[in-house]
Amino acid sequence: MNHQVRDWMTPNVISVPPTATIDEADTLMNDRHIRRLAVMEGPELTGILSQGDVRAAKATASADTLEFASRPTVEAIMTPNPITIPQTASVALAATTMLQLKVSGLPVVDDHGHLCGILSESDLFRYIVEVSKSLN
Repeated sequence: MNHQVRDWMTPNVISVPPTATIDEADTLMNDRHIRRLAVMEGPELTGILSQGDVRAAKATASADTLEFASRPTVEAIMTPNPITIPQTASVALAATTMLQLKVSGLPVVDDHGHLCGILSESDLFRYIVEVSKSLN
């Protein structure tokens, strides 16, 4: 059984530029049934945006009775410079890193530091199920 991140990550990460509006990012996540987006400036990973980030921003705007008419961008609420994991790292290292950082996903980079996937909790659950099957 393969135990490297590259074998369990979700490739073809969906991304937005930092200038995308929060509403655009929210719509994209809902339409694609995903919980996080890579924030890319050209080929560069500049941040990560989670569904929780969007919910918190909208709740704050509602609580402050602010309108989203100013069309705030994802750059204002994303996590900048996210921690990444190499595609050659072990799944165990990725899971440990996610636990320590209390994050639900990690961007995965290739040997040149380019984004090539994302490893989420769902990917880890899929890994656990497959490992469990091989033990029975």
